[in-house]
Amino acid sequence: MKKLLSTTILMAIWVIGSSFTLKEGDLTKEDRKYINDYLKQSQKELFTRIKNLSHEQWTFKATETSWSPAEICEHIFKAESSLISRADAMDTTIWSPRGEDYVQEKVQYVIDFLQNRERKFNAPERLQPESQFSTPKAFISEFKQKRGESITYVNEVEKPLKGYYKDFGPLGEISGYHWLVFISAHTQRHIKQLDEVLENPDFPI
Repeated sequence: MKKLLSTTILMAIWVIGSSFTLKEGDLTKEDRKYINDYLKQSQKELFTRIKNLSHEQWTFKATETSWSPAEICEHIFKAESSLISRADAMDTTIWSPRGEDYVQEKVQYVIDFLQNRERKFNAPERLQPESQFSTPKAFISEFKQKRGESITYVNEVEKPLKGYYKDFGPLGEISGYHWLVFISAHTQRHIKQLDEVLENPDFPI
C-alpha cells in the first residue's frame, strides 16, 4: 500500500512538473519580468511629466499641425491595444525560432529605432487623437487600467511568442516578444515628443 502511494505521489509530482516545462518559443519568467518592468517604468515616466499640467498646458499646441500633450497621450493610449493585438496574433505567422543572441540584439534594435525621433512617421487613422481626454487626471485613470491589462496579458499568455516571426518594414523580422517590447519603446518615443512640447519656449508657465 505504501509503495503504491509513493508511486502515485511521484507520478503526480512528475505531471505537475512537466506541465510547467517551457517549450521552444515560450516566454521565460525573466522575459515576463523584463517586459513588465519596462511597462511600469515607461508608465511612470509618462505620468511624471503630465500629472501636474494645467488645462492650458495640457492642450497647448506648438503649431497648428503638431500634437498637444493631450493628443500625444491619447495616441499612446490608442496604440496600446493595437500593439497587444499584434503580439497576440503572431501565432498565425511563420514559426521560425531564433537563438537568444538574435532575440536580445533585436530587442535593443527595436528600442533604439523607436527612440530615434529623427525618423518621423504618420500614425494610422485609427490611432489619431480625437480629444478623448479632457484632463491629465482622466487620462491617467484610464491608462492605468489599460496598462494593467497589458501587464496581465504578459503574465498569462501561453503562446510561444518568441518563436513566431514576421517582417515589419524597417525593423526587419520581429517576434511576438518584440512586439511586447515595442509597447514601452513606443511610449518612450512619444515621451520624447512630449518633452519637445514641454520645452517649447511658448509653452505656458
